[in-house]
Amino acid sequence: MRVLAGALLAAVTTLLLVPPAGATAPASTPVVAAEDGATTAPVVLVGVTGLRWDDVTTLTTPTLWDLSRDGSIGLVAARSVASRSCPADGWLAVSSGERASDLPADDRTCRTLREPGEDGLVPGWDDYQTSADDESYGARPGLLGDLLTDAGVPATGIGPGAAVALADGDGLPVGTHVARPESMAGLTRAVRDALGTSQLVVVDAGVLRDPGYATQPRGATTPPQEEQGDEIPGIADPTDPDLPSPDAIVEPTRSAQAQTLDERIGAVLRATERTGATVLVVSLADSSRATLQLAAATGPAPNGGTYADNLLTSGATRQAGLVQTVDVTPTLLDALDLQDEAPALAGATIVPTAGPATAAGRMAQLLDIQQQALWVTRVSGAFSTRMVLVQAVLFVAAAIVLTRKGRSDRPPLRPALQVLRVAALALAAAPITAFLTGLVPWWRADDPRAAFWWTVLAWIALITALALTGPWRRSVLGPAGFVAAVTVGVLVVDACTGSSLVIDTPMGAHRLLAARFYGMSNQAFALLTAAGLLVAVAIADPLVRRGRRRLATVLVSALGLLLVVVDGAPGLGSDFGGPPALILAFALLAVVVSGRSVNWKTLTLVLGIGVLVVGGFAVLDWMRPPGDRTHLGRFFATVLDGGLWDVVYRKLSVNLRVLTNWRYLVLAVGGIALTWIVIAGGSARRGALMGPRSPLAGLQAAVPLLRPAIAAIGAGLAVGFLINDSGIVVPATGIAVAVPCLVAAAAQWRLGSADGQAPADDVVARAGGGAGGPGGAGGDDGPGDADDAGAPDGGAGSGEAVAEVGTADAVSGASAADATSGRPSAGPPTPPSGPAAH
Repeated sequence: MRVLAGALLAAVTTLLLVPPAGATAPASTPVVAAEDGATTAPVVLVGVTGLRWDDVTTLTTPTLWDLSRDGSIGLVAARSVASRSCPADGWLAVSSGERASDLPADDRTCRTLREPGEDGLVPGWDDYQTSADDESYGARPGLLGDLLTDAGVPATGIGPGAAVALADGDGLPVGTHVARPESMAGLTRAVRDALGTSQLVVVDAGVLRDPGYATQPRGATTPPQEEQGDEIPGIADPTDPDLPSPDAIVEPTRSAQAQTLDERIGAVLRATERTGATVLVVSLADSSRATLQLAAATGPAPNGGTYADNLLTSGATRQAGLVQTVDVTPTLLDALDLQDEAPALAGATIVPTAGPATAAGRMAQLLDIQQQALWVTRVSGAFSTRMVLVQAVLFVAAAIVLTRKGRSDRPPLRPALQVLRVAALALAAAPITAFLTGLVPWWRADDPRAAFWWTVLAWIALITALALTGPWRRSVLGPAGFVAAVTVGVLVVDACTGSSLVIDTPMGAHRLLAARFYGMSNQAFALLTAAGLLVAVAIADPLVRRGRRRLATVLVSALGLLLVVVDGAPGLGSDFGGPPALILAFALLAVVVSGRSVNWKTLTLVLGIGVLVVGGFAVLDWMRPPGDRTHLGRFFATVLDGGLWDVVYRKLSVNLRVLTNWRYLVLAVGGIALTWIVIAGGSARRGALMGPRSPLAGLQAAVPLLRPAIAAIGAGLAVGFLINDSGIVVPATGIAVAVPCLVAAAAQWRLGSADGQAPADDVVARAGGGAGGPGGAGGDDGPGDADDAGAPDGGAGSGEAVAEVGTADAVSGASAADATSGRPSAGPPTPPSGPAAH
């Protein structure tokens, strides 16, 4: 009996310990020791292309559906060198950690990725290297493979895309490469075996292409008809002469392709069970036109957290639920504890972040972001075009109406001026309205396009109505200053609260372009500069005319300092090119307000301060951990790694490419021409363009800081144009708010005077000053005529502007009248100050 019992026990033990025939024992999971003695879990990257969250359903894609419930999920901005990315572009981004692409084909089709040939080289590697050398992103295809080799990290690649990702600089995949098995069970075994020997496993699960966008064989080592394609089974080569007619459906639907990808992803996930591996599922490229792609992750996160029940983000996007393709490489290196071995990269580590508490809520948020990103690209072009065309009409109308002689208190001039003032204020409000549309979820409407335009019109009407009805409405600069103040206030508050309005709005940064995901965009900077200086003038002008230069100088300097900090500080605007321009512009205006002259020494000192401020911001940001750095810190790290020329070349290339865009050329040329007409006509000096009897004569005396403000705006926008990488977009966008405000102020001034020469408050001021008022000597010449006031000619440029400021002080007097109310004072005028007094 004892012998029988012992035999039974031995048999049971054998059955429990020995796996049945055909079964594979669980692979032992390798670990890599870190420098601190800790160990890192294996990492599995499952790459696909063309897959979106709206492809995921309970029935057709159960694996991805479950992953959206249990893991961390997000959207991927798959922007590459071109606006539309191909499968090769996505895998090259993993290989290099930067934007990289295949050489473009004449027919604009994407390459079909192939397994390495008999020589072991990745097909098309020479093309990838050539393309990287031609571009200015500093991409080094093979960077990831070289780092893995140098660190001795074992890796396995499965599928053609994985060969691209894990290739070294010579195009040879490092570690072990396996062709992707056709069966799901075979794929599971391949991944399980790879986890037994490798710390990093990269799997190419295939591509999803929209009908009509199938990839084409190119640069293969064997004839195309003999190659094993990387397409979802069922997609035929459209160039095959044996195919049915074009009217026949020969390509599978998105749903069918997504189902195949889901099965492959499920096969990989089954192999990673009970291994403790970190699994990243990322759609690396578009299926046709650019849209936000799918990302999901499970297991330990590099930051010590866990990819579970939350959203994904990265330090490069700082948006919950959004990452970039170039974030994949830093994430792999961080998970493998190799981040210190890599050079400065464009992306940052993908980490989990808090999101809605329920899986349904997280999915709804991602789909909403995807919908917004798609629709904003459909309306932004029309918004810019219509704004430019209406602005062009305004420029022509303003040139005609403002320079027309006659009494402004009688028809037909008065109604024309009133319409011009309202139209100018409405157009000045249009740029900031483009950002305010983000407060209204118009993209969720049944007709998003109509909802967008109604939202735009509603915001414009509200801002214009407030500008015309507030207590500031009687001041020459009041309504225009209010619009400028709204522009500055919205941008400052937005930068301090996460930059939600800058993202995916018509004049903001688009997620699909993947240029900027937080902080101050180039267009926002241009608006902040132009509108900020207009606000400074509206504040300082009445103070200067009362002789309170010191207070005016302090307020202008304080406003400039605030905008510099908001625009340039890491975590707020994070703008590299903005602070120097803002410092220069506000410094010029502050010098003029203080009554001093501007010279080359002053300009050199101001530019030096600007460089030091920006450099200080960049160094402070660079001193933070790599995952916490903003654009400033990453740029400084790029400079330290020797990539400064690539950045400079790329910015110059973009500037030249955008320079001839007709929309921005119309704004820039038309705005500059109209500004010149107003300024030339606004001078009351004899010998001016239109003479002292111009309808705009005396405008500069009514607003002494008008010319210095325009000069400061021009200087700020010019420096912004040279430093930033948006070309003529910066000056054109600034003009879009500055020139309509100038037109509104000029129309307001003319409406305040019956004969087109001086509004009521300036008449009172001149009467109090006792020089050249209406009815007196030189009354027809308008208020503030330099000759009548007895002030010497101030010269040209900034000195002339300062002289006019001093002359205006002499004419109006510090206590003669309030610039906004026109209330006279019994006291005598104060003596002139500034250069004009000498």
